[in-house]
Amino acid sequence: MWEDQKVVVLDIGGTKMSAGIGTPDGEVHREVTVPTHAEEGGARVLERALALARDRLEAERAAGGNVVGLGVSSMGTTFDDRVEIAPNVPGWAQLSLHAAFQEAFSPLPFVIDNDVKAATLAELAWGALAHVDDGLYLNFGTGIAAGIVVAGTLVRGAHQSAGEIGYLLPRGRIEPFMARDNVPPFESEFGGGGVAKRLSSRLGRPIDMANLVAGAATDPQMKAFVDEIWDALAAMTANLCVTLDPAVIALGGGYLRGNSDLRERIETVLAAAVPYPPFVTTAAFGADASLRGAIVVGFGGLQEIKAARLS
Repeated sequence: MWEDQKVVVLDIGGTKMSAGIGTPDGEVHREVTVPTHAEEGGARVLERALALARDRLEAERAAGGNVVGLGVSSMGTTFDDRVEIAPNVPGWAQLSLHAAFQEAFSPLPFVIDNDVKAATLAELAWGALAHVDDGLYLNFGTGIAAGIVVAGTLVRGAHQSAGEIGYLLPRGRIEPFMARDNVPPFESEFGGGGVAKRLSSRLGRPIDMANLVAGAATDPQMKAFVDEIWDALAAMTANLCVTLDPAVIALGGGYLRGNSDLRERIETVLAAAVPYPPFVTTAAFGADASLRGAIVVGFGGLQEIKAARLS
């Protein structure tokens, strides 16, 4: 029976990686989270990710669990022999994730999907986009990306890269560094890493994304800087809404944590700029969205999960 089946889930992000055991109702057990340490390079990051997932698998099997597969959410777009548009971990693009997981987990079947697409699948299955025909999941934080939902289905695109909005041109003109240089211009300017560098330079002291929102509450300089970021994200969201006409937007990512007023800023801009403003809400699963989405990936897709719910 479906309720007795479980999958190992693994989420590999640029800042952290998590692993656990997922069930068809969207729950994750035995969850463990560790820093990615991207500075160590892709090969070392992958080695530790495989060990983390293997540890969860062995713990579940030791307890008598019925593990039927492995679902992985990861940065970029994964092909059989390489990874593309994943600039945050040095050397990640040169790795063959499929070969590594095959060697580590065979004969257990596995599926690897993009982390933001996996997060969108989680929101479609159990979260803010459940029962939504046309919607958006927006990840605003270290990475900037979108999950596009049309007719209740995740849109993947001709090259599996639909929603890679980090590559948008932020100033409406040609940028010195763009996709051909493996640089996402919008993300470099307004994602967490780029924001921290620019703000640290402006203030003359180290700033990271973890204290960006909190600092803006008390520091006028930080507040003015955050306002610039929020306005840029809101304007970009308005452009997406004019293009796609979503009914619901689910917001996730590090910028939504704490006392952030990003959601309110987006709602205000959409009300003024979009002919038919969508309903804006916070994503249901927060920092765990990609890991929850790995459950959908591991069980074979959204339709399988929905069918199991009805059986």
